Amino acid sequence: MKYYVISNELFDDSKYAFGEELDLDFNLGEAPICSGCNDYIGGLEWLPPLEIRVSKKTIGDFIFGTYTGFIASERFKTSYEKSGLSGLYKFKDVDTYYRKKLIDVKYYYPEIKQINAFVDTSYIEYTKKDFCPTCQQGASIFSKIHGIHFTEPEKIDQDIFFTTALGQGDIIISERFKEFLEKENFTNIEVGSKNIKSYIYSFRIIH
Repeated sequence: MKYYVISNELFDDSKYAFGEELDLDFNLGEAPICSGCNDYIGGLEWLPPLEIRVSKKTIGDFIFGTYTGFIASERFKTSYEKSGLSGLYKFKDVDTYYRKKLIDVKYYYPEIKQINAFVDTSYIEYTKKDFCPTCQQGASIFSKIHGIHFTEPEKIDQDIFFTTALGQGDIIISERFKEFLEKENFTNIEVGSKNIKSYIYSFRIIH
């Protein structure tokens, strides 16, 4: 099985809108914590009411922006729920605004599973190494990723996920998920190419 990274620029609205939380005082919950080292392995949970403002009125099936993950259209939600793919859950309703006016269209914020898919750390530059045997990340701090090589890809059982080894910066998808995106022709979703760009952007996953 091949895996890929979603490579959308978070704040590029040359074609489709990006999103931001409507108000600065939005509700936040707890951040995920590793059961082994008790370090944080992700950001604070975004709690309802989920409200965003979009940068333009042309909105794709996916909206990327200031929040973790993505917001997706009802068309994507319906197709995904019929697909048999795994990794997304708790599709929460999102109110979408453009210039303070509510847009009459349904969008959802799915949670993305975070799993212990360990990677070969020789492809990562660290400014601090303090690995945890449970999550692999621990208190480590990395500065650049030259590639993601899973050490045990046969144990991965999700089609879209975050890995605890790298936190919630990169959304990883299976080849099955990539084929699903292409078949349904969803808009505003890009998958990393073979060219490695940098840690901030995306790249083909090789294992």
